[in-house]
Amino acid sequence: MGAEPTGSEPAGSEPMDWPAYYDAQAGRSARSVLVEALRLRGATPPGAAIDLGCGEGTETRHLLRSGWRVLAFDADPGAEDLVRQGLHPAELGRLAFRQARFEDLPGLPPADLVYAGFALPFCDPAAFPGLWAGIRAALKPGAWFAGELFGPHDDWAGRAGMNFHDRAEVELLLAGLEIHSLVEDDRPGQSAMGPKHWHVFHIIARNPL
Repeated sequence: MGAEPTGSEPAGSEPMDWPAYYDAQAGRSARSVLVEALRLRGATPPGAAIDLGCGEGTETRHLLRSGWRVLAFDADPGAEDLVRQGLHPAELGRLAFRQARFEDLPGLPPADLVYAGFALPFCDPAAFPGLWAGIRAALKPGAWFAGELFGPHDDWAGRAGMNFHDRAEVELLLAGLEIHSLVEDDRPGQSAMGPKHWHVFHIIARNPL
């Protein structure tokens, strides 16, 4: 983990071109923070998962094919059709999709896993504390969180409508959780749309039983 921002995340200072971003993501594998969180669960049966900012649905489909029930959220009106592509009827029966911005997200139901891959930084800073509190409240005892936050050295730091956290702030956000992995990635690299300096915290954490 920690070496993934190399061509599947949007870049630039202009408004996000989400359709182009989704096209760039086509065919990639599920992200390692999710795969590792599922591995760490061991033989625990699949349960209820939430995918925040599901995008074109790679991780949602991975969870559905692994037997999970998934509540997927994304603000883009075209995301739902992309998420549903290639799913069998039984998998579609375990999928619920809600179109919503992070700033307007309704209360989250209890979950065994909350996944937010390269998504939470796109919440407006004023709304982020409420979003994070909702995520923490949704985690059942023993539930897992997997996802990313961005740090202040990132090229997008200071961009309107996005939030950034240094390591001390990230650790404070995770206080009370069992941190299984907290990898800080602070380096130049590539994104789907061009070169970019990344400052990313890759997180896998568990709510204590």
